[in-house]
Amino acid sequence: MNKFWVVCKQVIHKNIKSPTYIALLLMPVILLAFLAGLAVIKTHTSETPKIAIIANNAEFRTALVNSKSNGDYTVSRSLTTAKSAEHALAHEKLDGYLTVTIQNKTISAVYKSRINGNTLDTTNLKNALNTLKMQQTAAQLGLSTKQLAQLFAPATFTTKSVSYTNGKAQAQKNNQQDINTVIAMVVTILIYVFMVSYASLIAQEVATEKGSRIMEILVSSVAPQVQFFGKIAGMFALILLQVIVTAICGVFGFKYLSTNVSFLDKLDLGQIQPTIIVILSLFFILGIMLYTILAAGLGALVSRADQVSQAVSPLTMIGLISYAASFMAMNSNTVLIKIGSYVPFFSQSIMPVRYAVGNATTFDAIISLIVLAVAIALTTWFTTNLYAKHVLDYSDRKIWKRLLRRS
Repeated sequence: MNKFWVVCKQVIHKNIKSPTYIALLLMPVILLAFLAGLAVIKTHTSETPKIAIIANNAEFRTALVNSKSNGDYTVSRSLTTAKSAEHALAHEKLDGYLTVTIQNKTISAVYKSRINGNTLDTTNLKNALNTLKMQQTAAQLGLSTKQLAQLFAPATFTTKSVSYTNGKAQAQKNNQQDINTVIAMVVTILIYVFMVSYASLIAQEVATEKGSRIMEILVSSVAPQVQFFGKIAGMFALILLQVIVTAICGVFGFKYLSTNVSFLDKLDLGQIQPTIIVILSLFFILGIMLYTILAAGLGALVSRADQVSQAVSPLTMIGLISYAASFMAMNSNTVLIKIGSYVPFFSQSIMPVRYAVGNATTFDAIISLIVLAVAIALTTWFTTNLYAKHVLDYSDRKIWKRLLRRS
């Protein structure tokens, strides 16, 4: 057991100082800083547009100027003529001006803006204009304010979200599906990033020692199986550290960006179901374990460190295909997607999305997890033997010929 911990600590000590691992560790911090910078720039550059309103009817203009803008724009009340508004626009004192013409019970409006001015969302301005037009039309038709309100009162429209488990409907909060889907996609992206990054890292770790002939000294004092599990344990410790850093960045990032990104602001984290967190976390852990364990064995097949990418590339390609399939699973539940959600090396990306969008039950997810766990056990057995057999193999045979060699 002492030798196991020596190998584990050696892997941690060696890799935690490497530029590759430092870059991986700082990646979420850099991403958070970048997004925060964009939010700050957006906040400081998006000023409220200043406009003028010109109309050939003074009463109508006053009503339009006094209508609620909801902070989308401010109106310069002193500018009442097209000439003065045009002069202010030319000298960049306005971002635009609206000209309203009322003629023969017809109202037309033209908004003129500067190209380099602050952009105006004209939705509220159009709504205010339409409301005043309706009021004017109602007055001409002799309709009272109450009749007008009844005429344009919107129909009541509500939405309900349900999920089905074994044919039984279960009510969900309206945006609970959105939250589940977002969490599933975040977990899927993290699974792919971690799988590819740490599969290459563990394979490089094994190949570097083998290529420098240090492995011959290690094998003489530490059994290959002990080395293998020590390296895997050390790599998982490094993964755990990055998970903690990523989680901290994610929490702070969500709290900060939710005030600047409207989509995030609508997500209520209080609606997150404990079950989906447990299921997705298990897929995250098992998926990374599967790829990392197999990558360690593939690293033992190479003779030199520069052959690592060649050995790991098929594994990386499978990870990429499963990652792409996870996006298809968001809007598709074909037979191929269903089968893929139970197949190891693919299920860790597809099943979380199927489960989040309601296309798979908790029972389906558990079955997929059991299959994935069995695959990890078999892969560990296979890879341990592969590592012990080829850790001192320096032949020039192609990697896959060594893999298929029996003795």
